[in-house]
Amino acid sequence: MIIFESLDISERFQNPVLTIGNYDGLHIGHKAIIERVKEKALPLGGTSMLMTFNPHPLTIVRPDAFVGLISPLTLKKRLVESTGIDVMIIVPFTTEFRSVEPEEYVKDILVGRIGIKGLIVGYDFRFGAQGRGDVGLLRKLSEKYGFFFEIVEAITLHGEKIGSNRIRHMVIEGETERAIDFLGRPYMIEGRVVEGFGRGRDLGFPTVNVTTEYDLIPKTGVYSSAIMAKGQVFKAVTNVGFNPTFDGENLTIESFILGFDGDLYGEKVTLFFYRRIRDEKKFSSVDELKQRIGQDVEETRSYFREKEGY
Repeated sequence: MIIFESLDISERFQNPVLTIGNYDGLHIGHKAIIERVKEKALPLGGTSMLMTFNPHPLTIVRPDAFVGLISPLTLKKRLVESTGIDVMIIVPFTTEFRSVEPEEYVKDILVGRIGIKGLIVGYDFRFGAQGRGDVGLLRKLSEKYGFFFEIVEAITLHGEKIGSNRIRHMVIEGETERAIDFLGRPYMIEGRVVEGFGRGRDLGFPTVNVTTEYDLIPKTGVYSSAIMAKGQVFKAVTNVGFNPTFDGENLTIESFILGFDGDLYGEKVTLFFYRRIRDEKKFSSVDELKQRIGQDVEETRSYFREKEGY
């Protein structure tokens, strides 16, 4: 996949078929649009292209309503590449760019600079200054400037429209199992293992403490999870919270890795959140806490046995 991180695109690609959107999380609705782009590009001998923005427009337009990215840019690049798209264009979402008039956007950028032969977007796509451009205008402009245009209608799951904002709220509410259905994969965060207080080891459940720059952290509680470290994936029990039994004050992310007894200090790891087991709570004694952690481990083993069919 070729990546451009601005609109300074000197190359001319053959018969580009483009989709435009934020593509945060690259959920199953996004993938449906991308598959359609690839399908339409193929008989044209064309180039499948995806245009997205950095930073996310909502961080500028409605910062009070934005709760965090599902996939920060480094992850988004990898997720887009995994779809088999040919070219990814990351447009800096600047004051200048957001003030471009809708027709100028199509005429000068999409047609003049990229040379699109086709454009495919979601049903609710808006573009140009103050979001005045919509799919109705795009249909008219496609006829005027000579490219084909398609709208992918809303995709629903369990009676709900699939959308990034809905998934964000699932994550912050701890509905990680539902998020898996909508994303087509577990919600994940990436980070680095740092030294903790060593309480887990004292309890008989040594944990790795993960620090992350991701803003979107699942609701506090205990999760059946998995962790990828040193190229291997292990089942884990992850606690997101404040360690109330020990009167903790700072949010921590700690994972007890099942069947692992190595040293991961300083390692980059990826955490995958599957099922929220329970709320975090303050236990009356350390023994009660140990007993509950043991139960969390057994519930996690049972959960993955059921998922894996044995």
